[in-house]
Amino acid sequence: MTTEEKLSFFRELINCSYPLYHWDFDASLNLVSTNWQKDLFSGDFFSYMGFRERIRQFLDDGKRTPVIMEAESNLLWIAGFAFDDMRLVSCHLIGPILGGRDTPMVIRKKLDSFELTAKLRATIFKIFEEIPVIPINILNQYAVMLHYCLNREKLPLRDVAYLNTAHSASPAVHMESPGNGGIWLAEQTLCKMFEEGDPRYREAIDQSFSLSDGVKVDSGDSLRNKKNTCFVLLTLCSRSCIKGGLPPAIAYDLNDYYAQKIEACTSITELTALSSEMLADYVGRVQDVRNSSSVSAPILSSCEYIRTHITESLSIGELADRTGYSEYYFSHKFKKEMGCSVNDYILKEKLAQAKLLLAGTADSIQSISDSLAFGNRSYFYSCFQKHIGMSPSEYRKQNGKL
Repeated sequence: MTTEEKLSFFRELINCSYPLYHWDFDASLNLVSTNWQKDLFSGDFFSYMGFRERIRQFLDDGKRTPVIMEAESNLLWIAGFAFDDMRLVSCHLIGPILGGRDTPMVIRKKLDSFELTAKLRATIFKIFEEIPVIPINILNQYAVMLHYCLNREKLPLRDVAYLNTAHSASPAVHMESPGNGGIWLAEQTLCKMFEEGDPRYREAIDQSFSLSDGVKVDSGDSLRNKKNTCFVLLTLCSRSCIKGGLPPAIAYDLNDYYAQKIEACTSITELTALSSEMLADYVGRVQDVRNSSSVSAPILSSCEYIRTHITESLSIGELADRTGYSEYYFSHKFKKEMGCSVNDYILKEKLAQAKLLLAGTADSIQSISDSLAFGNRSYFYSCFQKHIGMSPSEYRKQNGKL
């Protein structure tokens, strides 16, 4: 199958879901063909929307990934590039696409600020009403599919870049950023990677794009929705990193810092770049803590042993023997480096596992208590109530995923 045949087949497939238009440009970014028949965006829209120079700069910088171009009011195009070795052969666009359900209302307000005749205003708005609204996770999938059709190269979703003309965001950023059981498991995997400072968290975020496009609360404002999703991701990341050894004071300060930056963002492009920066910062700090002399290898090893043997009845003596320290020295060293006693740390890990089992399984509370070696159900209830602020049954009722 030739590139042209694959491109044609791809367009037919995506048009089964959305009424999309395509634009084909040559290596000089001159329009060759399009199925767009309306006057709006016809002609050299590449230039008057400010994309031509941004695309040229993007390619001159050696970038070869697909791009989602963002104009004012969350108006989007997907751009893919065909290359012969490193030489640009052609450019192919899909769009226009609305970036949020609120976009038509934003555009209506903008039209009100211009002195347009009622007929012209109605004509323009009718065109925008026909433009499809597509979730950002779907756009990223279309972008990597388009790139594969043009170059036979598979890319991860995070390699999709964004270009923006309406705001002073970085010209190219990576889109990163997991209700059903699949989302729940993906979220837990992601949190575990944050906790361990695992750089593969980017792959977990890529996977989450196929499951969800964020918080399922539609405020009617796509930028607000994206900010809400970023706040949730920030909270999950910061709390997971605390579990991974990042001092709470640092984690909370970073949380406040990035929360303010999230709220100050004025476009989805800026939020995308900030999300990437935020996660890399947190994970990098966890890696530094784990590699730091402030938490010694024997204590880190003990923490990992506790987490992997949390269903067993653990004792300080057993943990001390594994390190070669006396119980007194081990207990003192553990508290100094981890900020809590050994028993408190074990209890924290047991309760964390209990929360997962209560929310994600149908196991009885007695069974969960037994599996985590609490000794008896009454002790499990009292510990859970004291540290979580509610009973195990109340927690399951509020957070159950089944």
